[in-house]
Amino acid sequence: MEWYWIVLIVAGAVTLLCAAYLVLATVVAKGTLKSATTPVAHTLQEARDFQTQYEGVTYEDYDALWRKQPFELEGVQGRLRGELIFNDLPTAGRTKVAVICHGHTWNRINSIKYARIFFAEGYNVVIYDHAYFGESDGAFTTLGYYERQDLNTVLDYTRKIFGKEAFVVLHGESMGAVTVLCELSLRTDLDAVIADCAFSDTFKYFRQLCVKKTHLSGFPIVDISNAMSKRRFGYDFAAVSPIKDVQRSNVPICFIHGANDRFIRPEHSELMYKASQNPLSELHLVPNAGHARSFHVDNSGYRRIVCDFLNKVYSSSVR
Repeated sequence: MEWYWIVLIVAGAVTLLCAAYLVLATVVAKGTLKSATTPVAHTLQEARDFQTQYEGVTYEDYDALWRKQPFELEGVQGRLRGELIFNDLPTAGRTKVAVICHGHTWNRINSIKYARIFFAEGYNVVIYDHAYFGESDGAFTTLGYYERQDLNTVLDYTRKIFGKEAFVVLHGESMGAVTVLCELSLRTDLDAVIADCAFSDTFKYFRQLCVKKTHLSGFPIVDISNAMSKRRFGYDFAAVSPIKDVQRSNVPICFIHGANDRFIRPEHSELMYKASQNPLSELHLVPNAGHARSFHVDNSGYRRIVCDFLNKVYSSSVR
């Protein structure tokens, strides 16, 4: 075979390989920044219908009993929309407030099941839609990068409503858990964080996911995806590394993770628990639970974990 045919074949193979990597990187980036096709829709009503039909969630208390007040704030991509849920039960000591962050593809309807836990413990509750989801503005999502800035805006508003002395707890699921952990780098007035199935580092998570989905190495697919993300959205994967924020913080954190989570492996929470600086921090791996399913697999156990942690941290804060 002539040498130029060899050069052409090699060049063609390299071109095809690069094209394949580019296509896969585009799929990764699109699935991250734009919601992938799922059975969960973006409107509040569709999310509500889905949870009612498939998860048995009811809304009688939310609809008729809870005293709610809608709010709108200016976020990174436009208006953030959510609700304050006021708890009229008399409580002694500091005013208690829980701010809940939903996960990717969901909206604040998904936060209601968690809100019940806090409400029963005397907490006022703040739920809202991340940018791009529910009723909030936005053209894309960033798995915690811009979301932590929006959460910071929500927390400023929360402090304005409930006071600087309020006992404020953050709860997040999946992307929401990443967001609440990243918030540790922005604020020093948080009393506790509950992180349900967060990843510890964006690159680590995507490289694992890439191998699972494509059976190919995360390099260079994830790196190409990151370059595309930075250029189009200003979102750098390297800037979202919750484990670094955990290492720098002394806030007590309760890590909850499904032991059978194949989407974000439990090792992410295990690593962050080891990195936590506060002796009150906890790690709970829920048997037989997949991604974001701990609450459903062991409802009573989940409630006990959250309530025991809250009571422990609150008691420590008022001594």
